[in-house]
Amino acid sequence: MARLMNLLLKYKVFMIFNFAVLLLKIFYSYTKGFDGLTFEDWDIANNLVKYGVYSEFMTVGPTAYKLPVYPLFLSLFIYIFGEHAKAAVIISQHVIFFLVPLLFILTARLFNKEKTGILTGYLFILSPVYFIYSGTLEITNIFIFIFLIFLYYFLAIWQGKHSGVHIIMLGISASVLFLSQVIAVPLSMVLLISLLVYKKIKLKELIAVLGIIGCLYSPWVIRNYITFDRMIISKTPVWQNIHFGYFYDLQIFPSLQKISPQKSSEIRRKRMHTDEFTMEKIYEKEVKEIEQNNPCISMKKAAANALMLWYVPSRYFYDSSPAIIGRKIYVIVLNIITLLSLIQLYRKKNWQLLLFSVLLFGNFTAPYMIGQAGMTRFKLDFEWYQLFLAACLIYSSVFNNNKKETEWPER
Repeated sequence: MARLMNLLLKYKVFMIFNFAVLLLKIFYSYTKGFDGLTFEDWDIANNLVKYGVYSEFMTVGPTAYKLPVYPLFLSLFIYIFGEHAKAAVIISQHVIFFLVPLLFILTARLFNKEKTGILTGYLFILSPVYFIYSGTLEITNIFIFIFLIFLYYFLAIWQGKHSGVHIIMLGISASVLFLSQVIAVPLSMVLLISLLVYKKIKLKELIAVLGIIGCLYSPWVIRNYITFDRMIISKTPVWQNIHFGYFYDLQIFPSLQKISPQKSSEIRRKRMHTDEFTMEKIYEKEVKEIEQNNPCISMKKAAANALMLWYVPSRYFYDSSPAIIGRKIYVIVLNIITLLSLIQLYRKKNWQLLLFSVLLFGNFTAPYMIGQAGMTRFKLDFEWYQLFLAACLIYSSVFNNNKKETEWPER
């Protein structure tokens, strides 16, 4: 048994399995006609290619509803492949998910823990939800890859690599990350500042990284100011997400379902003909009315959202079909393993990795507690990190590792 496990944890053997899963995913998508679900990004990308306008609804005009990385990514495929763009995007996302485990392994090698990285890779490619989700046209499919690139360069510098290339790539990857999902900004800024606090880089190097971020991020802010005559640092939806959190179909408890299906349908229709700034005023007014008339409801909603985020969204909460039951069991087991892994980090006094884990989970949980947690992809943005913690626990508990390894994430 030990021989078999050692064989499976060899890099070349893993790559065979990884490539086989890639081919299987492409074949699966082919059998489905490459008919992946699309969202607002797809509409923006289509309008950008067809009309040259960054807009979700041409009747409304330009938008800052979505950050630009994923719509631009989609528009490239639409421009090149035309009517076959959706198939090309799905195949490219399968390839990106093929590359994600390689980033696990490259990052693990920084700490002399290649086998832990390989085990994380196995857990990732064998995850049913990640297997299916790369066939959906949604930001998570490239966000994970971008975030891992950022983490790789951050950890490489943490481990003592101070070359100009690493500094430049850290700045570039951070810029792309910030332009893909705003939720990544708080944690990433804390990590960048920690490099200076822990004397991993000098002040001038941090200034260089921030300078690169400023240069690459500023065109988006400038475009928004020129287009809307107002400063929009990130994107427009603020009150919208809080408002959506009270939708009947996005909440699991009747006491929190303050917006009826009829009202939510009306709101969605109104979005198609009303600019997002006017919509934000509508959302703000209705949210304040709900919360003024229902003391403590925002706290209750936050708890309900956290439950859905770490379990399953509202649409699946009361679903007892075999596939959903399987997902529920998978999530519960993974959450338990994650907790055990965090306890192990505490017992081993691995404070830095424990603190990073708590910060990461908090960073991805708090915004959805405030807003809404009605989509599985919110969890998928960070579920890969749970797989990493599971791999750490499994490897340290099951396998005898006689070789001295560097502690995560210390040198």
